[in-house]
Amino acid sequence: MAGALLLAFAAAPTHALQGDRIRPSVGLNYTYTNNVFYLDDRFPNAGAPFLKNNQRHDTTLGLRLGLDVDHYWNRQTFQLRSQITENRHITYGSLDYQAYNVRGTWNWVVGERWDGDAGIEKTQVASNLYDFFANDQRQTRNLRTQTVMSATAMLRMSADWKLRAGIRFADIENSLARFSGADQQQWITEVGTRHYSKGTDDFLGLTFRYLDGTFPNRTVIAGSTIDNTFQQYTLEGNIEYQVSGLTRITGSAGLTTRRHPRVSQRDFTGPTGRVNVTYRHSEKTIWTTAVFQEIGGWEDATSSYILTRGFTVTPSYSISDKLVAQANYGLRRRSFEGDPNFVVNTNDVRIDHIHSLSATLSWLPLRQTRVDTTLSYDKRKANAAFGNFADFDVMTLYVSAQLTF
Repeated sequence: MAGALLLAFAAAPTHALQGDRIRPSVGLNYTYTNNVFYLDDRFPNAGAPFLKNNQRHDTTLGLRLGLDVDHYWNRQTFQLRSQITENRHITYGSLDYQAYNVRGTWNWVVGERWDGDAGIEKTQVASNLYDFFANDQRQTRNLRTQTVMSATAMLRMSADWKLRAGIRFADIENSLARFSGADQQQWITEVGTRHYSKGTDDFLGLTFRYLDGTFPNRTVIAGSTIDNTFQQYTLEGNIEYQVSGLTRITGSAGLTTRRHPRVSQRDFTGPTGRVNVTYRHSEKTIWTTAVFQEIGGWEDATSSYILTRGFTVTPSYSISDKLVAQANYGLRRRSFEGDPNFVVNTNDVRIDHIHSLSATLSWLPLRQTRVDTTLSYDKRKANAAFGNFADFDVMTLYVSAQLTF
């Protein structure tokens, strides 16, 4: 349905108003993975009945359709960003899925002092397979659907000072019944201030954020129904600043407190944030480094959130105006925290170390045509808390071609 709608828009004549932009696009994806289920090399194929002819590799083909629209009226801007991809596996057809993202935004301006945005976004993606236990049913994808409605407003107090407020509602659903306990609804409100560098968009800011999270489907642990409702408070500093002609810093860092009124054993307090530093070494060479510590959702008998910390390093080199090479190395340490001690658990806290290395070549053969080729290698080392044979090594080749009309 969504694919047919996008195709109809792309094929229809464009009747844009003066200054409007309508950009349909079509693309093809090719993915080869040598370990589609992220199995440990030591894991016997006999213990994986979902494998076909003991085959661990697979190829995925994807057809992608997109439509971007920008409409301008007085000082207002209305934007539509939409994309849908049909993914088909050559061997493991039960893993086929449809991914999409549709986002509409109104960027508004009122008078000389007020501006902001309001929008709605709906996204569907496939959950990763590497957090499944070896004896899980792997024949079917879990699809994670998220609907987000948001609005922000900024009030200019002076030439270089703004106050900012925002509100956001997110509804997250999982398609498979065994993940329904992780379905979640979030209300987020935030207030803050930004001090701008005169004549630029660079700023230093301070933000306070409050998140109220509820789980519509309560989990049953040790024979009891557990209400994992939580409140989360974050006070952080924000930066988007050109330190010099060569270096730019963006991101945020602060302190987060997460409280579970019904299960206080799952509470958390600690630093969180992500900071990116971009350094332009020359006209052709750029280095980007990011460091982060972030808290994310997770629900099982012995943990309720993931604390992820790590870093990435991304150099890029412009071989020519139409050809760019980029590499990336990342290390993530994921700690599965928040054990309520309802289940007797003699294992340590589950900790994963994931190393990722990739190389990408981006080619623009024509003004409206783009081809990206990425070769990546991912490796996980998991401790005994995740069980035996939980490590993996995966090589992936990804090729994407897109034509924008």
